[in-house]
Amino acid sequence: FGEGLVALGAEMPNLVVLDADLAAATKTGMFKKAYPDRFFDCGIAEQNMIGVAAGLARAGKKPIAFAFSPFACERCFEQVRVDVAYSGLGVVIVGSEGGVGMGTQGVTHYGWEDMAVMRSLPGMTVMDPADHVELYHCLEKALDMNAPVYIRLSGGIPSPVYLNDCELEIGKAHELRAGTDATIIAVGTMVSVALEAASLLEAKGLSVGVADMWSLKPLDEDFVLKYASSVSAIVTLEEHSVVNGLGSAVADVLAQHHSRARLTKLGLPDAYPPSVSPYPVMLEDYGLTAGQVAASVEKAIRSARESQ
Repeated sequence: FGEGLVALGAEMPNLVVLDADLAAATKTGMFKKAYPDRFFDCGIAEQNMIGVAAGLARAGKKPIAFAFSPFACERCFEQVRVDVAYSGLGVVIVGSEGGVGMGTQGVTHYGWEDMAVMRSLPGMTVMDPADHVELYHCLEKALDMNAPVYIRLSGGIPSPVYLNDCELEIGKAHELRAGTDATIIAVGTMVSVALEAASLLEAKGLSVGVADMWSLKPLDEDFVLKYASSVSAIVTLEEHSVVNGLGSAVADVLAQHHSRARLTKLGLPDAYPPSVSPYPVMLEDYGLTAGQVAASVEKAIRSARESQ
């Protein structure tokens, strides 16, 4: 992320970065070092940071406002709603450590429901890149749009998905592998997990496709409907609450088009954890490792076949 900001800063002289006292932890300090007069540390005052970003956008700048995900969009929701979304301003809000990425820091620092909050706003585009390559292209796309955008960075360091490059079109999913038994539609860190799970299932004779739904809003409805009629089961996979995240967005599409497709939503439950643990342990607690996902997908396929 830090390297991407520096590269984009060289291309865009009107790019400015705002931070909520996180420059060292989140590597925005790399941009600060390269372009000190275009970096604004707003301190632990995210509401003010969003207001400042909106003002800079009004003045013709291209602001990126950065904070941990619950503070980037939920602590300052009114400012995001009124100053950015309702005003239709080109502010790119980036929230890091989505899901349970903060591990032992606890629920106050978890981006449990951030995408649900942001996708509820009219005019807000929501992106959740799968790896560092896709992240860079998300930043480029967001800045080119000159409109409200939320980019979510999930927890941990995901395995690379795009080894060389990728092309992004807003509202279009990336099909990474095709399958005839089921399709996993995933976002963020869970894309690499889905690919690994699909490989495990292939060894068991099951053909499972994987799609990267990096653009959560707008959603690729055509992709969802294409596979709703061609596979036994659709499985959504996200490091986010199963309420009003990717799974709910896909369910909306299926319901609106009267699809009879079998949908299984995998993600964080509609309940906060009673205790906290290191990040890898939290993923295992919620069934979000490759082996656990493979088992859930296999169960979904068996269930769908039995009901036919």
